[in-house]
Amino acid sequence: MSQLISFLKLIRFGNLIIMLATLILARYCLNNYLLLSDLLNLKFLYLIITTLLTGAGGYIINDYYDVKLDLVNKPKKVIVGSSISRRMAMLLHLWFSAGAIMFGMLISIKVAMLITICVFLLWLYSVSFKKQFLIGNIVVAAMSAFVIFILKIYDYNTPSSLILLYSAFAFCISLLREIIKDSEDIKGDSRFDCKTLPIVLGIKKTKKTLITFSIFLILLLSATIVYANNIMSFEQSGTSDFYKIFLLLFTIIPLIVMIYLIRKAEEKSDFSRLSLLTKLIMLSGILSMIFLRF
Repeated sequence: MSQLISFLKLIRFGNLIIMLATLILARYCLNNYLLLSDLLNLKFLYLIITTLLTGAGGYIINDYYDVKLDLVNKPKKVIVGSSISRRMAMLLHLWFSAGAIMFGMLISIKVAMLITICVFLLWLYSVSFKKQFLIGNIVVAAMSAFVIFILKIYDYNTPSSLILLYSAFAFCISLLREIIKDSEDIKGDSRFDCKTLPIVLGIKKTKKTLITFSIFLILLLSATIVYANNIMSFEQSGTSDFYKIFLLLFTIIPLIVMIYLIRKAEEKSDFSRLSLLTKLIMLSGILSMIFLRF
């Protein structure tokens, strides 16, 4: 039982559930011509499997190369080399990554090629990019956006405006969270010659950068509220108002609160709370898709 729990933690089971929900909601809610039964399409099931396997493989290889860092930053959460051997972790990564590419090929050659690129980028992130200035943050943010953007590759009938809007949101909020996590881990990362943004610029300038990104995201969401009726087709009259209110209450206002908390943040625990808040804002953004169909 303990091995199973360790395995689920290793593959970030909770994050994979969020990825699954994102794919299903985006597939159904961003395409107003689909029926619920269309979600049972075999190729869409393959898309879900290939995406989740790619994500799980990425989490595993990241933990594999991060053992020394994690022993400093989060010693109680280290799994590789403790609950699960390094050899088994590497085998799991290879199996999951190969499986992701195989299921991608069952969809199309283009999807398989994109998944292969993602697997390679996630490996580079774990080996090198994570320790470099902003590159690792951008790669992770791009992977978050790709979970939504791949639906356009899968089905060209998916409205481009909606795909781009939600992909941009996923990219921005993920980039924010990654920089916040680097700020949280600054003491441990500095011991291993990492060149993350907080280490290179310092916490004070990093906080200004985070505030700038937060303001940009607020402007993006505000523009979405203003122009929602022009870029989206709502299934039911009046639903657009609920959509706008939801975005205001559960994304924009929390982002304003986050700016205040960023200004006050000093300790590791402060950045831990900010990381959790960004995850909740991301979840709210995903859930907002529901109002496009119901």
